[in-house]
Amino acid sequence: MKLSRREGERVMHTIREVMAVRYRELYGTTLGDPRSVVRVDLGSGATGRGVVMYFCNLPVGRRLPLRAYVAGFTVKNGVPINYIEAIGLCEWIEVGFNTFYTYRHGETAWIYAQTLRLLRQLHGTNAISVYPYQIGDGNEEAIASGAFWFYRKMGFRSMDPALEKLAEAEEKKVRANPKYRTSAATLRRLSKANVVYELPEAQRGAWDNFSMRNIGLAVQKRMARDFDADAEAMRKAAVKRLAHTIKVDPKKLKPQAQTAFADFATVLSLVPELDRWSAEEKDTLRDIIIDKAGRTELRYQGMLQKHHRLRTAILKLGSQKL
Repeated sequence: MKLSRREGERVMHTIREVMAVRYRELYGTTLGDPRSVVRVDLGSGATGRGVVMYFCNLPVGRRLPLRAYVAGFTVKNGVPINYIEAIGLCEWIEVGFNTFYTYRHGETAWIYAQTLRLLRQLHGTNAISVYPYQIGDGNEEAIASGAFWFYRKMGFRSMDPALEKLAEAEEKKVRANPKYRTSAATLRRLSKANVVYELPEAQRGAWDNFSMRNIGLAVQKRMARDFDADAEAMRKAAVKRLAHTIKVDPKKLKPQAQTAFADFATVLSLVPELDRWSAEEKDTLRDIIIDKAGRTELRYQGMLQKHHRLRTAILKLGSQKL
């Protein structure tokens, strides 16, 4: 259920208070747009178990250049018990989920599964990834709780082939001896790569080598090589090229859309075959850029998933390590 702005503001105040007293902060819970808050009531009794979830997007001026962002938290029987962060691109989404220590024995796995189900409905994603910190890389709390095995039992696999083999070897040890426990040292090794859950319709392994960092590094390399490390000069050249290619006058766009246009132009300046895209692909790209500055990022996320050529280009850029 979409909340009114006043109701959304109350929800945002609640999560900020919940996070502040625990010395926690997320970009989305601090800066979330109260006009975008959605409430999902899973119902009372055995079906919904008294769980209510809230999700919000970022306001236009706070959004990430390419990825779509959603934050949220869960209330169980009136008590806030966790916080959620999800950052998506095309059909892939990276999820951060943390249940407050006091409530970790209260159906955490079921609530996590419901979170993923709702994110799937909101964003249409089919490849759900968890970043290393969440499973223990530099996070001793996650090591102590055995976070890797929480996700493993939910059906996640390591996105690193060597670590996946290590996880399979650990599973064999557990099957051979139910009392066996993976050592903290091994858990730290297993935490060095993302884990992913892929739905049946997902392209298995498509995002295994992808990293937004790779795109950022590629942009910086070209900026240093072709523009003498002048970011503004590169941005202007990229905007001019994209404007000519898809036949758009950026100056006629709203200010927020102009920012989105420049962000996309900078990344797409790394795609030499852009000029050869079909007229329909270019028209859809124009719509996607404008949707990035829309009221929420939900339509934008859906449009990204349908643009095969753009998805392919983004995947290629993010999967090439420099």
